[in-house]
Amino acid sequence: MITLFMVDTPIVDALKDVRGYIKWCTPSVLHEQVKIGDVYRTDISVSAHFLGSYVDNTGIFREAHKKAAKVYGADRTLFSVNGTTGSNFIIMRMLTLEHDAPQILVTRNIHHSILHAAEWLGVRFRFIKSTYDPQFESLIPPKPEEVLDTLNSYPESNAIILSSPTYAGLAARVSDIVKVVKNFDKEIKVIVDEAWGSHFHFSDRLPESAMQAGADISVQSTHKQGGSLQQTGMIHWKEKYVNSELMYEAFREYATTSPSYHLLASLDAIRAYMEAHGHEVVEKLIKKADYFKDLLGKKLIPPMKIMDDSLQFDLVKDYISGYDVTKTNIALTKFSETGFHMGETLARKHKIIVEKSGLNTVLFLTTHSLTFSDVDKTVRALVSISKDMHRAQKKELIPNPFKHLETKPVIEPHTARRVAQTIGRISTLHEAIGKIAAEHVEVYPPGIPVILEGFRITEENVRYLLKVKEMGGHISSRDPSLKTIYVL
Repeated sequence: MITLFMVDTPIVDALKDVRGYIKWCTPSVLHEQVKIGDVYRTDISVSAHFLGSYVDNTGIFREAHKKAAKVYGADRTLFSVNGTTGSNFIIMRMLTLEHDAPQILVTRNIHHSILHAAEWLGVRFRFIKSTYDPQFESLIPPKPEEVLDTLNSYPESNAIILSSPTYAGLAARVSDIVKVVKNFDKEIKVIVDEAWGSHFHFSDRLPESAMQAGADISVQSTHKQGGSLQQTGMIHWKEKYVNSELMYEAFREYATTSPSYHLLASLDAIRAYMEAHGHEVVEKLIKKADYFKDLLGKKLIPPMKIMDDSLQFDLVKDYISGYDVTKTNIALTKFSETGFHMGETLARKHKIIVEKSGLNTVLFLTTHSLTFSDVDKTVRALVSISKDMHRAQKKELIPNPFKHLETKPVIEPHTARRVAQTIGRISTLHEAIGKIAAEHVEVYPPGIPVILEGFRITEENVRYLLKVKEMGGHISSRDPSLKTIYVL
């Protein structure tokens, strides 16, 4: 008989504890999907060769991929067990297989995984002009005219990558941008990092999906609003301007040869469920979000502002095609307290987890697992917290911290990282202003670099990062304390 000794299992214990929380955050798991019981006994590996090969896209995996492509409006689809982060690396590798020294144009809200992949693979990238809303701490998608202006400056570009929808839920005018790009040069690929838009395809109340809008490639984090387990995603593409053989080659190079079949099964299960019930499921999601906003309007507004209020949207209507109404982004402009304060109080006192807290905002993601009762409890918690908050005469809003990211770096980021091994040095953050960064620094979430290798560090960067750090935000960098930074 085996005796079980008492041992510490911090991750296991934490996962048991989170069952008691109300989660307005990913993953947005749809519990009605087909589930596999006893995951430990059903775990399997590539040794079961009769099932086919995930890496080689054969057998049951090829069949599942074909079914998913049909449901999500693509010509081809591949499953990812490393979310959109892994999918982005595959896309970038495909570009290097097709072009000797590719160059891409990217929106400033691009996820760090694309920039990291570009640095690793030696892909040059240039930023498309973007606008910033300091109240909602949100980068706004570029207009088609701004994309065209950047194309005229860099006509040798091979692809344009848009992050749409943004973390805050703003959807770019993808269809119009596709037309602008293809009129300029039909061979330039339009790639959409659609991590937050895997549910768009199933509702007329949401912006059209990237595939519907005519994009060549889209990558989705299906675990976000698509209903599958955490870490799962999909790559979709149309074959007119995409070489499928190169995509499969890049996939084989990157994809793990030891994938979790349970994660892959979750993608297959959610595809089947969305095929049969997708419109109904997303409509339920939207109804919960509408109910939440209606209650907030009765209890808290106008002291708190909601991003998709019609007055707020008038300011960005020329930049966007629509908004993800399942998100509720609240600005605390009329209060002295930060979003970090509200997010921390909700978790500590009320066992409510929000998707993202910021200096002035709290972002709620309406998920499949939330109930109307959860919504009621959340609003009561917000009312309780707001009673102890202080009204601000004039709150300081930090201006665009990404403004320094001009379309062209001082030194190519992949070069800056390499030469830093010999000429890089450690500097205090304040002394680094005006110098060229040799590392990237970001606030996470959302994972958008504020300081980036090869670009000059500005006073706005430093001011913003120190403010976030002071107020309790999470900094991702070589020195998270921000006492030092690596520069050239």
